[in-house]
Amino acid sequence: MIIARLQSRSGTNTDVTFDPGRLQPLAAEGNVDAYIVSTENGFSPLGLNLDFLVRDLRVPNSRIRELADWNRFQNPRVTLVAIPSQRSGSLLRGVILAPAQSSKCYGQFVTSSYYSRPYRDFYYNVTYDAIACASLKWGARNLAVSHLSAPLRFSEDIATCNAEALAHFCDEHDGMIESFTFLGCCMYEGHFKGITRLNLEGDVSRHRQIRIEEEQQEDHILLHLDWSIA
Repeated sequence: MIIARLQSRSGTNTDVTFDPGRLQPLAAEGNVDAYIVSTENGFSPLGLNLDFLVRDLRVPNSRIRELADWNRFQNPRVTLVAIPSQRSGSLLRGVILAPAQSSKCYGQFVTSSYYSRPYRDFYYNVTYDAIACASLKWGARNLAVSHLSAPLRFSEDIATCNAEALAHFCDEHDGMIESFTFLGCCMYEGHFKGITRLNLEGDVSRHRQIRIEEEQQEDHILLHLDWSIA
């Protein structure tokens, strides 16, 4: 389902879509070539799509789970774990394990309670730099993101932050992203109302770069986000 068609400042369109299903059919049809997913495992988008990721990327199940658990439960920093494909001819260029509302690092952004309003800069920059990694490092053009909230805590605010980050990236890197799909559970059509307003607000805001510390590991890249220097 097409939610919106975002138009960059130069006039190039990027389709924003929603699909409640699984990753494999979209990847097989050529509609997704990189996946951004929260580190929550089990009955979650990562858990539901893990078998496909293991087969397609040729990355061991235990390795993906290890990195996801580390980023969720142990890592105090806001970090993207970018795992590129290890298999020639894979459908996906890679997967990015992104921190979310249930991650240890999110505690520094909570102002009142678990049910407080999502922290805008967290969701915006996690999304922007995940898109930048998938596009600029891997050449991905059709991205999918699963909710980066805690279970059953997805909201219109988060979806709008995701799409605002996409719009700003497309303004700065024209024609590099063809489509962006919200994939999987905990989302419904009402969450995407704010996205339709972004074209009207296109001249209001621009991307503000923050510091990104990159660590190249043997089989993945760590991208640490730092707002202290922006």
